[in-house]
Amino acid sequence: MTTTESTALTDDDMVVMTLLHAAFRRDVGRLANVAQTYGTETDEVHDALLVGWYGFSRELHHHHRIEDTHIWPLMRRKLADRPDDLAVLDDMEAEHSLIDPTLAALEAAFDDREHGPEQVPHRIDDLVGLLRSHLAHEERDAFPLIREVITAPEWHALSKAAVKELSYSEIAQVGPYVVDGATPEQTRLVLRELPVPLRLVHRFWWNPRYRRVRRWG
Repeated sequence: MTTTESTALTDDDMVVMTLLHAAFRRDVGRLANVAQTYGTETDEVHDALLVGWYGFSRELHHHHRIEDTHIWPLMRRKLADRPDDLAVLDDMEAEHSLIDPTLAALEAAFDDREHGPEQVPHRIDDLVGLLRSHLAHEERDAFPLIREVITAPEWHALSKAAVKELSYSEIAQVGPYVVDGATPEQTRLVLRELPVPLRLVHRFWWNPRYRRVRRWG
């Protein structure tokens, strides 16, 4: 089953996914830099690093959960008679199952001030390699399938359902994270997924608060 031209997903529809991937690549780059100097930083820099890390890992977990519980199941139903394409979704889920414990291992190393300085660089290298490969694989093989079989109305319904599953505090965190570095037009497209009152809260409270916090060093 494929979408019709009138209901096909556009770049505007996919903007949240695109911005999230950009944010993950940005933060993976920051992690790679951390690996070079970890253990020599001041307490203040260490605290800022952990703020950045926890934000990144939280949003990556959210992203994987949404894909695994909303996007891939919908696609599996539509691709039921296409085994080669179903194999792509199998790959996505398998890669998630590798990335998630790697995140947990790095978080444990960050929490271990005694042995962490020895462990963190290796854990970062593991995560950076896995995540960069996964993002490229998803964009190359899964994104075209998403565009082919999910309609714009289905995508927006899925997005709304995913937002409803988030707590108020989670929405307050994910919105500013997604639009960090976005253009004004991209920000507008992201915020249209929120009710009008929450758009105002984002503009006047959540986003200013996010930007005041020191992250990554």
